[in-house]
Amino acid sequence: MPMEVKGFDGDFLCSVFDYLVGRESEAKAFLAKSMKHRKILASKNFSR
Repeated sequence: MPMEVKGFDGDFLCSVFDYLVGRESEAKAFLAKSMKHRKILASKNFSR
């Protein structure tokens, strides 16, 4: 299943996924946020 989020390319989303895969508690917190807040968090914490 391809990852698609408007405004983010696939390489960026793969980087976010790879980061969260090894960090269960951070991943749970990330998923608990709204899509708006996930986008903000991803933009601030991961390089594009």
